[in-house]
Amino acid sequence: MKEITLFRRGTAKTLIPLFSDRIHAGFESPAADYEEASIDLNDYVSRYPEATFFAKVEGDCMIGSGIYPDDMLVVDRSLNPQTGDVVVGTLNGDFVLRSYFTRGCQVFLMPDNKHYKPIELNAAVQFEIWGVVPHTIYNQRRRNSARVNRFEQLLR
Repeated sequence: MKEITLFRRGTAKTLIPLFSDRIHAGFESPAADYEEASIDLNDYVSRYPEATFFAKVEGDCMIGSGIYPDDMLVVDRSLNPQTGDVVVGTLNGDFVLRSYFTRGCQVFLMPDNKHYKPIELNAAVQFEIWGVVPHTIYNQRRRNSARVNRFEQLLR
């Protein structure tokens, strides 16, 4: 039931330029002609580098949340999970990826795919939260064909 592969966060060897203007997704805006600063993505994704790992997704239990196989997760062990957070944990010794959900006194690990069932956490289930997923790295090009198909349908 292996669903993720973990990688320890490293130190960036190359800083990436950070443009000073924000990119508007709702309307066109003139592009910035200059860079204001550089950014280390490690600093962007977590304030606690010693508690941060990267993990590669295997499986499709969270596709409703936009998390697909081979996406990269940022897993922050310093964060406490809140209901609705995506978490990585160990379930009976195996790493799992699910959404943490509470209802009253009940706690569930919720998949975001109708083909999987929720897991209620109780005394019979050995589960330990390993970290919260505050960010994902989503490969836009890998799913280009689905986007092109939607555009083709829109233009018909």
